[in-house]
Amino acid sequence: MTIDEAKQLEVKIANNVLNNIPFAQVVQILSNEATRRAKEAVDNASEEELTKMKEDFEKAEAELKAQQEANQPASTEEQNKIDLPDGE
Repeated sequence: MTIDEAKQLEVKIANNVLNNIPFAQVVQILSNEATRRAKEAVDNASEEELTKMKEDFEKAEAELKAQQEANQPASTEEQNKIDLPDGE
């Protein structure tokens, strides 16, 4: 078998493995990798970098919450304050 044929076979085997992995296992693998990378980032960051990351996450979470609240329909109490025409 030539090197090129071996590489083509390797690609076919890799695709077969990928096509037969259950979705739950894919999610678990990704979760494990994300956790590993997060630990690595925290372990290798200075105190200042950790503080900056924390502040950035808090800011992003606050902005997301504000955006979600802005997109929420008015509460029943707020709707009752609106003077709607009777339709007559």
